[in-house]
Amino acid sequence: MKHINFVKYPLTMALLIVCGVCAHGQGPFCGIVGTEGCTAVKCNDPRIIGWATGCEVAFGPMDIRSSSGDIVTFATSGADAIGPVVLGDNDSYNTVLVVPLGDGGSATVTFDEPIRNIPGFDFAVYENSFGDTFLELAFVEVSSDGEHFVRFPATSLTQTETQVGTYGSVDATYINNLAGKYRGGWGTPFDLEELRDSAGIDINNITHVRIVDVVGSIDPAYGTYDAFGHLVNDPFPTPFNSSGFDLDGVCVLGESSSINAPQHSVIESVYPNPASDRVVVSLNPANLQSGNQTIYIYDISGRCMMERVVPASSSSVSISIGQLRNGVYIVKAGAETVRLMVAR
Repeated sequence: MKHINFVKYPLTMALLIVCGVCAHGQGPFCGIVGTEGCTAVKCNDPRIIGWATGCEVAFGPMDIRSSSGDIVTFATSGADAIGPVVLGDNDSYNTVLVVPLGDGGSATVTFDEPIRNIPGFDFAVYENSFGDTFLELAFVEVSSDGEHFVRFPATSLTQTETQVGTYGSVDATYINNLAGKYRGGWGTPFDLEELRDSAGIDINNITHVRIVDVVGSIDPAYGTYDAFGHLVNDPFPTPFNSSGFDLDGVCVLGESSSINAPQHSVIESVYPNPASDRVVVSLNPANLQSGNQTIYIYDISGRCMMERVVPASSSSVSISIGQLRNGVYIVKAGAETVRLMVAR
């Protein structure tokens, strides 16, 4: 949904009782565009090797609570989600060439060539938010045959005591594996490796990507849940003809380039990555605050699995991870995050 004449209602964030996160005032995941370790992919990133070439849409209602059932009418097809994302002047977000999905609506995009699982992220989904905190979110699913879809395990740790209003704010550090995490022109990337153990798909031959609008109501009668049973709280209601997630495009990524990798000032390296039994986290001594530094490792549900203190006299720590299951984890030091893959 995009509606230019607006008043923002502040979102009151409840403190999460998660291993030291409260002290930082941030969630466990990477933050907005421009912050250290942000994984957002700009729409002209040289890693991009292709874009969606087909799109079919099942439009949802403007307001899922309404008995009228009026469907969004901003777009009549998925044509505006095909091809490259186009920014306006001065890298402003695109207000025209998008496909609003409506409450619970979905779009299924296809490609000239299947997406394959490469090291790092494999594709990215673009929404055209006009800012870093007005985040309209969507689930992302993939398929190798267009019939059997597997959803990426999404996490939303946004508080659910107060509804995020129509023009309210969401903190990106509480969001993972939900499209729409970043502002217009910057895609949310996804890594097929996370779905390696999923049945019914071939992660080296993904032919379809489906984007499903999150109904961001905290009323269980209408709202939707993340992979861990949390209601997803995002701007609601948005009762306009451009309601819901605004699909701007889906790109395919080639081999990662170190030039375009997320930059870090505190975390120097996490090695090896992928790791099996032990990982060494090295910090940049020149950018450390005085005193000890605490390193946290979170799972993708936002649970703190372990924390280790790096003494002021050292700049690295070796951590045994033998007790962690295979999968993706988040290594955090200060406000910075690095994705860690555990694989055996």
